[in-house]
Amino acid sequence: MIVPENTNILWVDFLANGERLADEQEQEKLIQNALDSGVTHLIVDAKVPYGQTTYPSKYAYHISSWSDGMYDAWKNRDFLAEFLAKTKGTTLKVLANMDVFSEGITSSRDGMAYDKNEWQVTFYNDAVSSESNAAEYTDSATIFVNPIHPEVQVYEQAIVKEIISSYELDGLIIDRCRYPNIYGDFSDLSREKFESFIGEKVEKWPEDIYRIASETKAIQYGKHFGKWTEWRAVNIKTFVHDVRNIVKGYNSDLLFADYVGSWYPLYYSEGVNWASETYKPNLDWTSDTYHVSGLAEELDFLMTGCYYPEVYVEEAVTNGRPADWYSVEGAANLSLQVVKGSTPVIASLFLKDYQDHPEQFVKAINMCKEKTGGVMLFDAVYLENYEWWSYLPDELKKK
Repeated sequence: MIVPENTNILWVDFLANGERLADEQEQEKLIQNALDSGVTHLIVDAKVPYGQTTYPSKYAYHISSWSDGMYDAWKNRDFLAEFLAKTKGTTLKVLANMDVFSEGITSSRDGMAYDKNEWQVTFYNDAVSSESNAAEYTDSATIFVNPIHPEVQVYEQAIVKEIISSYELDGLIIDRCRYPNIYGDFSDLSREKFESFIGEKVEKWPEDIYRIASETKAIQYGKHFGKWTEWRAVNIKTFVHDVRNIVKGYNSDLLFADYVGSWYPLYYSEGVNWASETYKPNLDWTSDTYHVSGLAEELDFLMTGCYYPEVYVEEAVTNGRPADWYSVEGAANLSLQVVKGSTPVIASLFLKDYQDHPEQFVKAINMCKEKTGGVMLFDAVYLENYEWWSYLPDELKKK
C-alpha cells in the first residue's frame, strides 16, 4: 500500500485519552469529529510507552494491570478492537502504534523491564544511571531496554506478529524504536558487539567512546565516537528491517511507518539515522560510513515531529533559535533534505505548542501540508481540551 498525498493523520494516544474514551459514546464522538474534519488515518495505541498493551496480549501486561488503578475501566476490554469496530465501513484507515523499546515506568515500577532487569539499558556511569535518569530524559519516568538484547528482540517481534495477525488493520506504526538517550547502552553485551563491529578492542571503556565533562556535563568525543554513533544506528536499522519483513511477509498491503523527532543534527543521541542511506551528513559526530545506517528506505512513510511554536523560518531567526530548523518550516525542509525522496515524509505537530494560539496552529497545519505529504496531529486530547475541532475542516480538506 502507498500512502496517498494529502494524508491527514490523527494520533489517539491511550495515556492521554484512555480514561475519557472508556466511554464508548466518547469514542463515537471522536470518530465522527475526525470524519467531519477531513482526517484520513487514525493512529491508535496498541502498546504504550511503559510497555503495556491496550489489547489482551499473550506476552505483555494489559493496560488495566497498572498497579495505580488508573485504567481499571479497561479491564477485560480491547481498546484497539473497539476502535476498529466503530471505524468499520467508514473512510478512516486505522494504524496501530507500538512503542517498542520502552518497557517500564519508574513511579510505580510496572512493566516488563522490572520483571527482566537484565533487559534494562546499562548507562554510562553512576552519574547518569540513577533511576531518574534511566529513561529518555531526567524528568521522564520511562524505562528502556537494550535494543540488541536477543530476548528483547524476540519479545518485541512477537508482539508485532500478534498485533498484525489479530486485527484487520491498515498498517503498523513504530515509536520509541531507539535508544533512550546518549548515555545508553554501555552493557558488556554492547561492548562485545561494538568491538566486533570495529574489529578491535576498546582500550579505555567507555572513555574512548566519549567523556563527560565534570563541570559542564558536556559530551567530549573519544576516538571511537563516530563509529559508535554508526553502530547504534545500524542496530536500530537492522531491527526496523526485520520488523518490516515481518509486516510485509504477513500482508504486503499493510503500511509500515516510523515516528521520529525532526531534529536530525541532534538525533544521534537516540541512536537513529532516519535519513536515506544515500544521504551523507557532514557533522562533527559522523563517521565516513554513517550513511549506511539510514533507514528511510525501510518505510512506507516517515513522520517527523516538527515540534516548534514558530511556524516560519523567519520566526525562528527573529526569536533567536539556534538554527532555522527550529521551526515547522525549517524542520520540514530538513526532513525532506535528508530523506531525499526515498519515502514520503509527513510533518507532525505537537498541538500543545499552540495552546491559546489557534491562528498559529492553523498556520502550522498549512505549512506541513504545503511542504510534505500531509500532516500528523498529536494528539486528539488537545483538540478536545482546546475545542479546536472546528478549525480542521477548512484546513485538512485542502488539496
